[in-house]
Amino acid sequence: MRHMSALLNGRAYKMNDIQPDEVIPVNSLQLIEFDNGFSGGGMMMDMPHPMHLHGEQFQIVKREIRPGSQDNYQTVAPGFIDSGWKDVVLVMPGEKVTILKPFNHFKGLFMYHCHNLEHEDMGMMRDFLVQ
Repeated sequence: MRHMSALLNGRAYKMNDIQPDEVIPVNSLQLIEFDNGFSGGGMMMDMPHPMHLHGEQFQIVKREIRPGSQDNYQTVAPGFIDSGWKDVVLVMPGEKVTILKPFNHFKGLFMYHCHNLEHEDMGMMRDFLVQ
């Protein structure tokens, strides 16, 4: 078997490895997309990923399902409650979820990651910098 890679934005976790697209201005609202195979490549394998961002909560703006992925999505969709404030969003295989996240008041280094324990252990996490 090949070693599985756990990547976000095509990158493995490294300390102090903030990339330009991971720098966020304080006192801003940001639209962020989690793409789990909607656009082709996907996050990792063909499985759901509960994505979590440290810091302030966010709201789910929309979910998009890739044609051909509706069957798996429909098995769990009745349980989704997308209204209100969240700190985790489940992103199904073949799905792209867009969230709206405020970055108010707090500057510093924060993390976003998959909340599947095995994926965290494999480094499916990245830091982002609010400045």
